Amino acid sequence: MTSDARPLLSICIPTLNRAALLDVCLASLLPQTEKWPELVEVIVSDNASTDSTPAVLDKYAQQFHFRRHRNTENIGLLGNITLVPSGLAAGEFAWLLGDDDLLAAGAVDQVIAVLQSDPEIDLLALNVGYYALADRPTVRQAMEGIRKEPATQLRNRGLQGRQQFAELLEGPCADFTAMYASVLRRRWWVEEFPEPLSGAAFTSVRNSYPVAYLIAKYLTDKPAAALRSPLVCIYAMPADQFSWAAFHPLTVVLRATELLKLFETQGISRRVLEPYYMYQLDNRGSDLGNLVWDRRSQGGWWEAAKFAWLLRRYPLRLLKVFIVACGHPHSPALLRLPVQWRLQR
Repeated sequence: MTSDARPLLSICIPTLNRAALLDVCLASLLPQTEKWPELVEVIVSDNASTDSTPAVLDKYAQQFHFRRHRNTENIGLLGNITLVPSGLAAGEFAWLLGDDDLLAAGAVDQVIAVLQSDPEIDLLALNVGYYALADRPTVRQAMEGIRKEPATQLRNRGLQGRQQFAELLEGPCADFTAMYASVLRRRWWVEEFPEPLSGAAFTSVRNSYPVAYLIAKYLTDKPAAALRSPLVCIYAMPADQFSWAAFHPLTVVLRATELLKLFETQGISRRVLEPYYMYQLDNRGSDLGNLVWDRRSQGGWWEAAKFAWLLRRYPLRLLKVFIVACGHPHSPALLRLPVQWRLQR
């Protein structure tokens, strides 16, 4: 790539102390980008790792072209995530991948084909395949991308090509909180995050789900496209292996509901969002219980009350989800035992 050339796509990978996972991620990705030296750049931002991450990057630098950056100190999860697309990347579009995410074979080719054929789009929504942890490949097996078909997919309506944004939300619930499932024009990152996020994380939608926040704030009325093939491969991991595990109940219960409200204020109809609200009410009972009763959780009754207020137009379902939450193992016996007795009948 010449010094004054601007790539079409920046693939951005923030990482910290997960060298083994990053090793497999890069094996699936970097061989796919070699054929696009003028169009694709890969940037790995190491958030001052203390494990063998530098050695993994050294290994791949001997064979593949990519850019590497190392923060002199840990700038936080959200700081590193927002730094890569807004401060380090140069492409027209940015695609954020986690260091544990893998790509299907041919994924980069398909993304480039859409971005080249439809230069007006601001957002490309990707399908994601989900796999059991036992199926996670070795570095050798992941080289050049995953070929095994996934058991389940994020989007299975078969959406393909140019779409109105609201169409991307139709059908099975599409998880726009998954940063790896969206490729968006990089200027939105630069506009919203001219400096890396700092301070406490997970206090709002903006610093919990930055990609989804950008989409909701800027892109609901912009041209979008979708690819039906599951291009990103995600493998189940125990919840306690995530650095943000203590914040999981807070984000999936309250922040995800706040995100839906943001979509609604940006013009997405209640009819389109109704299945998402129902999902929050019908499937978040155990997470709500963790939020309220688990002392390790970064939240409590105040956040639960906010959740209830946002969904107050569904009083019966709200009552049900709070009843389920009261069956949490750490709730008072006076609340827990009647719920458990009822569920066992």
